[in-house]
Amino acid sequence: MKQNDWIISAVALVLALIIAGTLFGTKREPVAPSAPTQANLTAPALPTGDVVMTNSLGGGTAGAGAGSPFGRGAFGGPGGPPSGFGGPGGPSGFGG
Repeated sequence: MKQNDWIISAVALVLALIIAGTLFGTKREPVAPSAPTQANLTAPALPTGDVVMTNSLGGGTAGAGAGSPFGRGAFGGPGGPPSGFGGPGGPSGFGG
């Protein structure tokens, strides 16, 4: 063998040892999975109370959007932003 062949063989052997050591030294360790949580198998407790049938939401009137801050109604009323916001409630306050 010539001198160049010996040098190339030695470099290849050293590189192989370095790569093998790196791969062996940085291998991942398996992680044990955590224990599963116990499922709640008890019967659910139903809330007590009576059903009350009404025609509107509690605290409001018969109109659907009585408490809306942007107008008089949400479903069928003329609602929308108040004047100054450029909606159907009035003209824009910017140059008009």
